[in-house]
Amino acid sequence: MIETFVSRPNWAPPIIEKKLADFYQLLEDSGFKANTIGKSQAPLMSPFEDVRRLMKRCRCTIVLGLPQIFMHSGTVKHEPISSNLTLPTEWNQIEATMSLMLDLPTLVLLHKTVAARGIFDRGAANVFVYEFDSLDKDWLTSIRPALSSLKQAVAT
Repeated sequence: MIETFVSRPNWAPPIIEKKLADFYQLLEDSGFKANTIGKSQAPLMSPFEDVRRLMKRCRCTIVLGLPQIFMHSGTVKHEPISSNLTLPTEWNQIEATMSLMLDLPTLVLLHKTVAARGIFDRGAANVFVYEFDSLDKDWLTSIRPALSSLKQAVAT
């Protein structure tokens, strides 16, 4: 099994959280062992230190950008938002950056309802951003090629 750091929020909308059981099964079936602080690993130190220590044990990272922050009004860079804005956890940004700095193969997956900002903004980092919709019945099939590419990257 390939030890894999999975960056994801500890809370996701219940309808999405239910779908993640199938995602974790797909990871296992594909040869990946998922590790996430607060899910598979209990915190022991500060969040940064826990992430750093766990990530150093892993051979790759999967960044799972799920809906976490829901803005219905407000501004972004002093511009009013014109429609609802959904953002991932800020830890996706931190953990993706740490993974890239450790030169780990990093797979970035973004739920289609989440705004593409930071690591999820195409071209912001030297990673391809795969969009998915966990509410689509074929979403796991759509990410299989990306998992295959990640597995190949780990092998090289």
